[in-house]
Amino acid sequence: MKTSPININTSFPLDNAVEIQKQNQKAENFEEVLKKASEKKDDGELRKACKEFEAYFINQLFKEMRRTIQPGGLIEKSRGEEIFEEMLDEEYSKLASNGNGIGLADMLYKQLSKDIK
Repeated sequence: MKTSPININTSFPLDNAVEIQKQNQKAENFEEVLKKASEKKDDGELRKACKEFEAYFINQLFKEMRRTIQPGGLIEKSRGEEIFEEMLDEEYSKLASNGNGIGLADMLYKQLSKDIK
């Protein structure tokens, strides 16, 4: 009986694993902050957690939008440039959520503040 090797996508195995780990960590942090806010009935902490979640959501939108851009151009992107773009998108998302944002933080806050009061 012939066996074939397992076909594993080796293009970004470490990047995907690190990304999944980061996402899980952020989700756990958000859950912990929500639990603490509900236990302490801390309104400010809840608002802060909602803003952070909105920033995370906006950052995910930026990542997905960047994936739609076809690679190419005169000069190939280096890993350093990719890291810079990720960091820039993260900062843009934080700035956007600190302003009026997209309204997600306000909706989350209204929904979750019912549980605190």
